[in-house]
Amino acid sequence: MYRFRQLWKFSTLQFHKGVSEYQNVSQNVVLRGVTLKGRYNDLPNLLFFPEACDPVENWIPFFSDPNNKILDYRNVHILSPRNFGTSDKHYSFDVEDLANDVVRYMYYNKITMATMSGHGFGAKVALAAGCYHPERTTGVFCIDYSPMDQRYHEAFTEFRGFIKKLSEINTKEMAKSQIESFLKENIECVKWRSIFSDNLVKLPSGQWDWKFALKFLHENVSFNKADSLAFWPVKAGLFTGRAHFAFPEFSRWVHLGTNTLPMLKVCPQVRGFGHDVHSVQGDNNTLNHWIYEFQDQSFVFASRFTKFLSMYDGVHLLLKDRTEVGKEFVPSIIYSKKDPNHVYSDYSPAHYYHNWRFNNVYKNLDIQNK
Repeated sequence: MYRFRQLWKFSTLQFHKGVSEYQNVSQNVVLRGVTLKGRYNDLPNLLFFPEACDPVENWIPFFSDPNNKILDYRNVHILSPRNFGTSDKHYSFDVEDLANDVVRYMYYNKITMATMSGHGFGAKVALAAGCYHPERTTGVFCIDYSPMDQRYHEAFTEFRGFIKKLSEINTKEMAKSQIESFLKENIECVKWRSIFSDNLVKLPSGQWDWKFALKFLHENVSFNKADSLAFWPVKAGLFTGRAHFAFPEFSRWVHLGTNTLPMLKVCPQVRGFGHDVHSVQGDNNTLNHWIYEFQDQSFVFASRFTKFLSMYDGVHLLLKDRTEVGKEFVPSIIYSKKDPNHVYSDYSPAHYYHNWRFNNVYKNLDIQNK
């Protein structure tokens, strides 16, 4: 495990301005995080959402590592979902609200289409954005997540127990050393203990509080409601675009035997294990959910990621992969080929500029062609 993860050199790192606020109206929620500019100009965008409570800073080394080459293909926006990090807070965890947060962020930042990706609960947010807004999504890449009911998984019940423990104390009446001591005594998992410690923030009053909305989070995980963090509701529908799922071989969140079936049900374009569903070999480690903590595992996940971005993401579904763009043609099937009076023709599936909505590229081409 990395004890000190290197912050690799990158072209631009920009933390988003603004502070987390409680919103009364769900439509006012603003997502924040950090943006890593890719190594080339005019790259498409990747929106990535971390696991619940996991700070966005933990993923910067993964995406900025030059060996992983993700910044060769995308500008990366690492965003905290609502109620976490510096993003705004609102009591609703409804899957449609989570998806709408993403599209609002895209509109405010002038992003027409983007790759959606996430880890754990963040992958649920990414997939929800794809289901509710497929016209804004070029593809979805999920890390250690399956769209199913995970409320009774051991890993989630453990997390629920930790949140219950946190709800029993009032951090505003405690010194930081007392809070750290409480975490050491009550949070058995060293990784979750570290995450909760990283979520401590000092208020202007000098008191300590959590960066995440503990009250809303505790209410959500304590009751088995349809908007639970660990539940995928049927109302979210399907994502008919290109998707990819990758998870550790001995994952506590995705059990290889049966938990891959929901991936095929929710994402009908997924072809199955070995194609766009992959388990990454590794040790039976209870911490394998945190892929960025293990160098070998991190590199394999990054390789899957870059292959998806370079070969499949944004490619028309009638084509096999990016190598066929502009080369393979699809035959017309409007009429039967037995009709002797019809002239048959082939066509090339259209691929649009990734930011056509906020760019005059097509308008300029029309002017040049006149």
